[in-house]
Amino acid sequence: MCRLFDCRKCAGCLLALCCTTIVSAQTIKVQVTDAETKTQIEYANIAWKPVGAETFKNGTTTDTKGNATLSIGNLKQIHLMVSYIGYETFSDTIPTQSGKYDVKLRPSALNMKEVVIYGKSQEQVIRESPEAVSVINIKELQGRSVSLESVLNKTTGLKIERSGGTGSSSRIIVHGLEGNRVQILWDGLPMNTNDGSFSLDEIPIDIIDRIEVYKSIIPARFGCDGLGGAINIVSKEFSTDYVDASYEISSFNTHKASIFSRKNLPKSGILLGFGGYYTYSDNDYEFNVPERENLRVKRDHDLLRSYMLKGKLAFTKLWFDEISTEFGYYSRFNEIQGVLKNIQQAENDAGTFMLENKIKKRGFFSEKLDLESHFSLQYVKNNFTDTASVNYDFEGNSYPSPNGQGETGDVPHDTDDKYLDLNERINFDYHFTPNHNLNFNTLFHYAKRQPKDDIASQHAGFTIGGYPSNMTSFISGLTWEANFFNKRLINMLSAKVFHLNSKIEDLTSYEMMEPPKQKQNKATEFGWIEAIKYEVIPHVHLKASYQRAIRLPNPQELFGDGISIFPAASLRPEKSHNFNAGFLIDKNNFLGMKRVQFETSAYYMQVTDMIKLMQQYRSAGYVNAEKVEIKGIEGELKVDVTPTVYVYGNVTCQNVKDVLKYVPGSSTPNPTYGMKLPNIPYFFTNFGAEYHSNKLLGKNWYVKAFWDSKFTEEYYYFWEMTNLEKRRIPRSWINDVGVLFTYKGKYSLAAECHNIGDIEDWDQYRQPLPGRSFHIKFRYTFSKGL
Repeated sequence: MCRLFDCRKCAGCLLALCCTTIVSAQTIKVQVTDAETKTQIEYANIAWKPVGAETFKNGTTTDTKGNATLSIGNLKQIHLMVSYIGYETFSDTIPTQSGKYDVKLRPSALNMKEVVIYGKSQEQVIRESPEAVSVINIKELQGRSVSLESVLNKTTGLKIERSGGTGSSSRIIVHGLEGNRVQILWDGLPMNTNDGSFSLDEIPIDIIDRIEVYKSIIPARFGCDGLGGAINIVSKEFSTDYVDASYEISSFNTHKASIFSRKNLPKSGILLGFGGYYTYSDNDYEFNVPERENLRVKRDHDLLRSYMLKGKLAFTKLWFDEISTEFGYYSRFNEIQGVLKNIQQAENDAGTFMLENKIKKRGFFSEKLDLESHFSLQYVKNNFTDTASVNYDFEGNSYPSPNGQGETGDVPHDTDDKYLDLNERINFDYHFTPNHNLNFNTLFHYAKRQPKDDIASQHAGFTIGGYPSNMTSFISGLTWEANFFNKRLINMLSAKVFHLNSKIEDLTSYEMMEPPKQKQNKATEFGWIEAIKYEVIPHVHLKASYQRAIRLPNPQELFGDGISIFPAASLRPEKSHNFNAGFLIDKNNFLGMKRVQFETSAYYMQVTDMIKLMQQYRSAGYVNAEKVEIKGIEGELKVDVTPTVYVYGNVTCQNVKDVLKYVPGSSTPNPTYGMKLPNIPYFFTNFGAEYHSNKLLGKNWYVKAFWDSKFTEEYYYFWEMTNLEKRRIPRSWINDVGVLFTYKGKYSLAAECHNIGDIEDWDQYRQPLPGRSFHIKFRYTFSKGL
């Protein structure tokens, strides 16, 4: 036995093995920074090879601190190449004995030349995270005449439902959950609105870097609530001087103009920015009046006029890595267009003052601790006017208003509403080992509503236009992220706590016979997230996640709108169990094609205490009145067939049904039990193709031609209680085509035709959408060094 097991020989072998492991595990830490601003560059592409080797076979990207660790064995020198879009490529032989090396990239001109990526792009790193997430690279779409909504509408698992033309309200549906249940974030901070519906049409696509769509899961690092997921819009950031200006003209007398600029003063560490955009549209397209046969009319009271002005001042050479302030003003005027009724005078006029402060510090009292603080303020003044004494129908007939004044409801309105929203998000990121990270995030939200409507109160005999109310919420999350086997296995575990405290002037009855009384709504809920990703073989990833999701009632639901929706002081938070599972393939040079990306996932969700707007007597209010079950599957394929030809396609199939057996608060069977929820498409698909080349027209020219197609199967816009009630939105197949010319990376001209077949298109609640439209867009860009 002793001869077979010699302890001395075993110890010697073990020592030799340890020494070999230490030698082979030699690493060098590379940090990449901007040569002018000294700020770290995250997701820079790094490739290295032994000196004298012909090709680069090793690659990675920098982390959020601009660092990357390379396992180089016992090499004393390596050839290093570092690249990032907008910067000159670094390529040189470097020594490795010190164990670290600093690379300073210099800004260069932005151009349309093909960028060779040896590591992983920023979008690819996010897509390969454990969360169920889609990433849209907006750089590939800039210069085109497309809206943010149309871009999102091409994403698998996501649907945008609009109420009309340019600037109309819209509902975003992610995995069968819509509206308030989907958070919209701008650079990671919630975009608060009064009613939970967003018009993303007006935001210029050229100022956006990428869009991250988190499905059925909201990472704790964002510090927000929600059930269906979150859409994070990430704006472009440049360290160089630049100007980006565009002007677009399109059908229905629509005009869009934008200009954004940045001035960098590297010696003093100051960044100055200013910009704005303007949108105007008559929205005067024709439509068939719903529920009326052979009655086609032209929208003649749907004008939109809006603009935004915004400035930025940032300091990058103080103790903090960045201290920045952004300030702006947004103005919006829109006429109210009727679909079932011919509204001719009602209109809305709003103005919003905005302020944002951001602080970033890497190495906050410890090299391993990073801090980010983000504060935002919005102050809104809104005037809704509805005082017409005469009403009209679409046949041209006129008649007195039912109550002497007003077109949209039972009483006239002339509001003077004031809204205040404050957000403060604090994020601590602690890297206690290279493979383990701890993140703590807290979001504080304060909202105050002070509606005022003297004319409506006069008609009712007491104040019904809304009452001063406020709410405070705290959402805190703690996330532990662990990486194993050189990041092949990544696990994220999060715990979140949600707290709501609101004071609401609530009505004692919906019959408006008594003045309101103040009520308090307090709630505390806990949620958690478990997400895991495993790279089975190179370029093939398995992903799974679970979230116990919570959504707190928002100010709109708690306070009402001061017009037709009354306060609801007893609302409870919505709750959901969300499950996701899927896999991702992303491989270059596959089966003779340049790049193939394929992703598919299945999801299952159980939602309880779902908040619903219900009619009660002559008014409406929000109540916890639904329990929903969601099952779905989605898939997406993107293929770079050749360096010049790209094709894509995705499909979503889901079943969203009511599983509430009894009417809330009673033993009465729920008449809609087991039925599909209306206004939620259950089958839709997107596909298209693109040709692009920088050689077709010769030197300095870049040409792109594209075709996008969208198919939506027929679905319900209201409950169908009998076979005789066909309340359905017909199936639609919409095609868009266009071409983009770019010269020297500075000048671009896009010509597009949307809905080229002029197909009749309907959306949420059977709202008629525009038909065929033509678009021309000119864009000029300038970047330092170009």
